[in-house]
Amino acid sequence: MNDTADVLRDYGPAHGLDSVNWTFLSTTPDQSEDATRQLAQAYGHKFQKTEDGYQTHSVVTHVIDRDGRWRGNFHGLRFGPTNLVMFINALVNDIATPHDHGEQTWWERVKELF
Repeated sequence: MNDTADVLRDYGPAHGLDSVNWTFLSTTPDQSEDATRQLAQAYGHKFQKTEDGYQTHSVVTHVIDRDGRWRGNFHGLRFGPTNLVMFINALVNDIATPHDHGEQTWWERVKELF
């Protein structure tokens, strides 16, 4: 296996990727060789094994929420970072979850009558 933890630790900086923002998957000695492939496939990512034994794949940033649910993908390295920041901000701030806004307005009370 070529993508050892040491190899991947050096990969990011060699390609201008800050380790603060990137985590690369690799197996530990006690895991099966296909552990990272199985994890990636659980999140809809596909690996292809070439004839010479290499695993090839595209670059996908998976967004996982705080409950471990897969919430989105950003493909490649050139997606708009603002889109990723906005997407994560919406997750962190529970935008999809209804919030209590306190007392109803006059108009909201009127609409309930109909």
